[in-house]
Amino acid sequence: MNPRIMVTLCAPILAASLHAGTAHAEPNAWQFDVKASYVVLGDHAKRSTGGLMPSLSARRTIALRENLSLGLGAHLGAFGLFRDPAWMGVLGGPLLSASLRPLRAPVSFELAAHLDFGRVPICNAWGLCSRYLGLFPAIHLGLAYTLANHLALVAACGVRLLRTLAWTGVSVEPAVAGRVSF
Repeated sequence: MNPRIMVTLCAPILAASLHAGTAHAEPNAWQFDVKASYVVLGDHAKRSTGGLMPSLSARRTIALRENLSLGLGAHLGAFGLFRDPAWMGVLGGPLLSASLRPLRAPVSFELAAHLDFGRVPICNAWGLCSRYLGLFPAIHLGLAYTLANHLALVAACGVRLLRTLAWTGVSVEPAVAGRVSF
């Protein structure tokens, strides 16, 4: 189907749904996440780097509708903390998120995009290892369960794109997080 036709058909529906939801929107909120993910970078058969990555993120959320919100914030994480400092990686940067809560359930579906800048150690198939500075974008899909008004548990899985001289590939990052919002 032609993209112009799709936009023409979808734009009125999107505009009506956004307008209809603004009357029921909740006030803006801040969300703070403490997350633990597992990162594996490089050639997995020879010498992978990474490991447990604790991270913090903060975002300001804006309710578009009663069950739909967008968030804008920042993320900072580090992995390889208990190894030689040469193998430590740091990733951080802006994040954009969307959250959908169907039918007032205590569960919400989340999508977050990160544009992380950082330093990552990567090894190639021949065992040559180096540290790289650069942009390493990621996208995370998650499921959040609200325990109380301001507390939630989040299970997520992310995919990060890495393009370096030593190795180009995708890192899959399963994660769990605790969230406080107010």
